[in-house]
Amino acid sequence: MHSIIVYGFPMILVSFEALLRNLINVDTFAFVGPTLAATGISFLVPLTKLKELEFETAEGERWVKVSKRDQAFVNLTWLLLFVSLFVWFWVCTLSIQSTPITWLGFPAQIVAGAALYVISIILSTVKEYV
Repeated sequence: MHSIIVYGFPMILVSFEALLRNLINVDTFAFVGPTLAATGISFLVPLTKLKELEFETAEGERWVKVSKRDQAFVNLTWLLLFVSLFVWFWVCTLSIQSTPITWLGFPAQIVAGAALYVISIILSTVKEYV
């Protein structure tokens, strides 16, 4: 249940903001893409921390171990975080254009923001098993 709240909370906020903007007759789609992209980026940042496993040897020395898979995952996450900043900038640019670009019948800025959001949720789930 906690995961649903954590990962779904941005969608709840977007829904409330859309309702509010609808009530006051303000364009509701201009903000959705950048909001989802920013949320996706915020989910990626904690994934850059390595999981450190502490253990003690028979001689009493304390060691910290990091798995190679987690190290590779963190490196990939840093790369995606860097790329996602450009995606966020692009999504912001798309959201202020007067002529909307569409993909699959939806504004491109919403599709790109939602894609970044979904990718970050998938990576957050994968991190638990790495």
